[in-house]
Amino acid sequence: MRHIACSSRAPRLVLALLALAPFLDACEEHPRSPMRPPNVVLICLDTVRADHLGVHGYVRATTPTLDALAARALVFDSTSSCAGWTKPSVASFLTGTHPCQHGVYGGNARVGSTEMTDALPARALTLAEVFEQHGYRTGAFVHNAHLRVGNGFDQGFGDYEQGQMDARALRWRGLDWLDQGSKSEQPFFLYLHFLDAHWPYPAPEQWLTRFASAEVIARFRGHESKALYAAINDGTYVMSTDDRAALEALYDGALAYLDSELGRFLAGLELRGLEESTIVCVIADHGEEFGEHGRVGHGHGLFENLLHVPWILHVPGRAPARNSVPVSLIDLFPTLLSAARLPRPDGLDGIDRLAEGNVRRALLAEHKSSDRYTQTLRVENEKLQRSFRAPPGLERVEIVLPIALGSRWEAEFEVVGDELVATQLKPRDEAPEEPLELKGPIADVSASEFRLAGIRVRYNGDSKLQVDTGTSGPTLANGLVVKVRGPILDGALYAERIKFYAPDEEPLLELRARVEKLEYSQGSGSLTLGAFTLRITPDTHLKDMELPSENRPLAREQLAALLAGGGASFAAANGFESERRLYDLSRDPGELAAQELPPGSVLEASLDELGAALIGRRIFGTADQHDLGDEARAELEALGYGGDQR
Repeated sequence: MRHIACSSRAPRLVLALLALAPFLDACEEHPRSPMRPPNVVLICLDTVRADHLGVHGYVRATTPTLDALAARALVFDSTSSCAGWTKPSVASFLTGTHPCQHGVYGGNARVGSTEMTDALPARALTLAEVFEQHGYRTGAFVHNAHLRVGNGFDQGFGDYEQGQMDARALRWRGLDWLDQGSKSEQPFFLYLHFLDAHWPYPAPEQWLTRFASAEVIARFRGHESKALYAAINDGTYVMSTDDRAALEALYDGALAYLDSELGRFLAGLELRGLEESTIVCVIADHGEEFGEHGRVGHGHGLFENLLHVPWILHVPGRAPARNSVPVSLIDLFPTLLSAARLPRPDGLDGIDRLAEGNVRRALLAEHKSSDRYTQTLRVENEKLQRSFRAPPGLERVEIVLPIALGSRWEAEFEVVGDELVATQLKPRDEAPEEPLELKGPIADVSASEFRLAGIRVRYNGDSKLQVDTGTSGPTLANGLVVKVRGPILDGALYAERIKFYAPDEEPLLELRARVEKLEYSQGSGSLTLGAFTLRITPDTHLKDMELPSENRPLAREQLAALLAGGGASFAAANGFESERRLYDLSRDPGELAAQELPPGSVLEASLDELGAALIGRRIFGTADQHDLGDEARAELEALGYGGDQR
């Protein structure tokens, strides 16, 4: 062992410690001064719903480690996140401020022709910075591309690492970091952010099949599941009861794996003699939907299954307890400082839940998409959900095609002179590295080549001929419609496969390939698929995708004006569209039946007042955004993020 634990917790060790007394001064790597502040470990479980933990009554044995920790900790039974997805939520609990104050709403949103991301402003005071100011050694190991270095979340951390780490790798990185500072006199603040309960569930097979067979959960796994997720969220596929059961079983298996690795991490703390000197706080940033409201995943709304998260706080020496008062993750900042016996900075909105555990107040959550701002205010079991959509022409920001570089698209096109002109564009849920495919009628057939849309196609005896019943193959002839699949070499398409179509096949020209370049402005531009560039015109149809029919973007500055102007009154005076829904969570915990909001609602007036007060202390500005970048974009797309909602 690298660490000899010199603990007095177990009475049966007293005689052994006395026998070792002559050697303890030389080996004590974790000095225990009564004046030394406690260590703090903050663990965030990305995408973990509170109601899938045993401590919150879940029927499956998903979280024995967390349940055991909760049995000797303070458990907040009704904790609400400030947002329904990672980036604004983490920004909120790391700063003790709401999204309308720190401004971190967007993860990968189109702004003009650029894909932008919001960054946590340098002016923000983070939890890590406060611990650092009080002499703590600070470190973070996180797995979520939204929390990359450069997005502001690393402020205050002496060591910060974001990467592709599953739970096993991440807990080892955390323990290694503790070992590296084992001789330090400093207390430590360690932040660990696990992503294993997030699609595509990077857990070992034996854990993913813990609650259902591989066959049952197969449709929700891997690359193929992206199309199913999209179909569910687009409303083109309605989940069955079996679908939901399969998805929840897969999720629960990933959660059980995560819990097992947390058990190993906590055992590592104990082996290093740190258990009695370390505060352990476990939370989640948001939850997950399994079709309860017709959608799966997160980042699209503010229902309770997205907002209700666990909060387990173990403070050595503090008696275990349960707190049923509705609390917010905004309260995490002052509560952790209180647990560590550190003073509270000025300007925090959160409540110290160790000192004022029974204080009740309204809970605010927010979500912003490209053209809509949604907020909820919960007072006990009464919950108001309100959204505002920007009026036309509020700000002139050009609508751009939602085509990501590196994705695979299909184009129907015409040959006009020397140009290929796209008549229709369609996204393809296929691996981008798949070979180029070109379809259409052929001409100038010879023994080794032919032309398709004016492009030379080379073939030989190694070219695979795909012939179905009713087609014209396998003999090539002018006018036949074929699809050629293969690479581009020296300006020619080399046919690895030639698929023949029936004689009555419509002779449309189609090209399917990876997006290499997009230039688009004022309704026209060009798109490069593989090695071919197509012209885009105002008549080009975008199939299976929606473009806004009106130019209605809602920038953060307009959102600030909306809140500062009083919310509802400003919206009415400036042409905003608005929607209001009222839920009674005591009678309708699933939020399935919204009620009419009565005129002159006290709840709505309270929301207007709160929004105006918070936006008056905002710290974000136009400079707190930057280009997402290709590397971050690719990593986010691998996790299913896309579009302008996150």
